[in-house]
Amino acid sequence: MQRPPVRVGLASGLALLLLLWAATAMALPEQTWVLAIGNNFGDPDEIGLRYAERDAREFADVLHQLGGVPAGRIRVLADGSAEAVVEALDEIERRLAETAGPSALVVFYSGHADAHTLHLGGTRLAFADLRGRIEASRATLRLLIVDACGSGGVSRVKGVTRAPTFAVEVEDGGASEGMAVITSSTANESSQESDRLQASFFSHHLVNGLRGAADADEDGVVSLDEAYAYSYAETLRSSGRTMTLQHPTYNVDLKGKGQVVLTRPARPGSRLGRVELGQAVVHLVSGPDGALVAELHPGRPRAEVALPARRYRVQERLPRVYRQYAFELRPGQRLALADLDASELRYDRLVRKGGGVDRAIHGLSLLGGARGEIVPGDGATGHLVLGYGLDTRWLTAGVRLRGTRAVSRTPIGGAERIHSELGLGLTAEHIVDTAWLSLSFGVALEGMLHSQTFADDEPDRRAGALGVGALFALERVLWRGISLRLEAGPTTTLLRRAAVAGGAITSVADEAVLTWWSSGGLKWRL
Repeated sequence: MQRPPVRVGLASGLALLLLLWAATAMALPEQTWVLAIGNNFGDPDEIGLRYAERDAREFADVLHQLGGVPAGRIRVLADGSAEAVVEALDEIERRLAETAGPSALVVFYSGHADAHTLHLGGTRLAFADLRGRIEASRATLRLLIVDACGSGGVSRVKGVTRAPTFAVEVEDGGASEGMAVITSSTANESSQESDRLQASFFSHHLVNGLRGAADADEDGVVSLDEAYAYSYAETLRSSGRTMTLQHPTYNVDLKGKGQVVLTRPARPGSRLGRVELGQAVVHLVSGPDGALVAELHPGRPRAEVALPARRYRVQERLPRVYRQYAFELRPGQRLALADLDASELRYDRLVRKGGGVDRAIHGLSLLGGARGEIVPGDGATGHLVLGYGLDTRWLTAGVRLRGTRAVSRTPIGGAERIHSELGLGLTAEHIVDTAWLSLSFGVALEGMLHSQTFADDEPDRRAGALGVGALFALERVLWRGISLRLEAGPTTTLLRRAAVAGGAITSVADEAVLTWWSSGGLKWRL
């Protein structure tokens, strides 16, 4: 009889603990100051970047729109000098001295650097000096984010010298109230920017994590821990397509319990709109002009992200198809992709259009068919074809193994004759996709081994042959990656044929036999 009250008490206790935990989450205080620094140009001998200044603006915008930081407390310093950075930090310190209560200083940098200094338009700022100024700040909470380094790679690199990036460690000076440092890579790695993303890998994923993609626990807010975890995983995934991996680092020394909340994507009253994504796969968000706005990879299905009001196209990259959506997002509106109409584009079609991440997609085929007569008396013979193909943008190349067996009678004496044929061939075709079918045309080249055995005492015969022909095919998708394929074409077989008289071979001559072939069956693109 006492169990129900115990269960009620336990549930109430758990609810109270959850409320207390939520209450200890440390949002950015009202007195938060943001300094976002972006420098496309470093030392005179370094390659200019394209998107460092844009990275800084995007970071500042997301903290203003979703972090609640007033525009008057945000400073974006684009292509400034070392002196300008120091002056901006000094000005923020003067403003902090005029305030009381909790405060925060957030400093973001995207640009060139080496192991010891930031490279700022021909000037340099020692990292130890920057870190020391931030550590000594009056702000209760201090956050430094550095997206910089230098080395080579497929994407544009941040710096040209092979110097290591910052090896950042937070020193506990005893009087420090709390500081966290996030860097885009470790001390021996490069930090790269991407023309496709029009941003650095790290900054792009950090900003989109703050928009909501990093909200792993679905509580409507993005904490510092969540933002780092998301940007780490996505930077590693994106840089994995290049020659140099990036592993962002995170050093934290914060007093107090709970989490530091950086943004609230689900907060009401925002001029942004919210989009509920689909499955936990990559989503590419682009504007009406086709330019990529965001690459999102949420860690859970139906994750929500906050985006500026405008028209969008979203491509959801499922295992077998790309699902594509088009919609207009209005301020304060919430849309779910699951409620919208979608068109689907298979991976093989996307590869042939030159889109997507993969440059090629491969598949297997199993076909059965027939080939016209090449040996008098055999007639048309059936065959079985096992093939492997590789689709690229302009060409589909394939290799296939073909086998056939025909039983007939010799013209003289009527003895049983078994004609076996084994062929190994190469194909090259160009595929044109329409709404319902895929049409292709190309060529086929095949080497063959012919074998004849006889029921009487006549000796067995073996000969090689070469086949060259045209290929025409139709394909129609049946289910996922499985398609129905029909193909046919003329072919010329070059072989040696013997003339027999009185049971003996009287002559051997090379001949070219023009005939036809056709096949049908299934193709499975993996």
